[in-house]
Amino acid sequence: MFKILVYEESLSSYTGTLFTPYSIDIAYSLDDILDFTYQKNYNLYLMNLSSYTTIKELKEMEDSTPVLFIDEYYSLQNMKKALSIGDDYIIKPLHLEALSIRLDYYYRKVFNHAKNIISYKNFYYHMQTKQLFEGTKKIKLSPHELKLLELLLSYINKPLAKDIIIETLESTSSGSLRVYISKLNKLGFNISYDRAIASYLLTL
Repeated sequence: MFKILVYEESLSSYTGTLFTPYSIDIAYSLDDILDFTYQKNYNLYLMNLSSYTTIKELKEMEDSTPVLFIDEYYSLQNMKKALSIGDDYIIKPLHLEALSIRLDYYYRKVFNHAKNIISYKNFYYHMQTKQLFEGTKKIKLSPHELKLLELLLSYINKPLAKDIIIETLESTSSGSLRVYISKLNKLGFNISYDRAIASYLLTL
């Protein structure tokens, strides 16, 4: 899930609309920003420019999270200040559609988003590059494990016959398949086996 830390009072009421596709934390003070960033990693900071000093401290501690600063009114000096440590600068009044486009841009930038991406809980599987991410962390899997995962993801909530899986993975045996399934389950994928129909089922 794409995680955003928001420090902007005017946006706190939009958690159920503008921010619906994302995971959001709202900071109500500068101390909140420090507390949240100590506890969690974020993909984007959406910050009122009044947080500049706090964000600068985070950057000096090698925090590489992109920052979108929001200012009360346009100021060339403030824009230079914001972009000296941040990645974007917008002014009020906020146009929610334009802000939504920006959020989508950062989402795609972080996850190298394309139409051939499959999401599952907090996991993202890139079909083109054959890479699995948990949040922004790349998860290393063997070629057979990735092939199995891609197959299961294409059948979410649908039973997938064991014979079809083994045939698709070619040289894989029943024993090897159980090992692959066990590893994926340990990562957080809910994969069960139905003996009655000799099928595996990936559920959310």
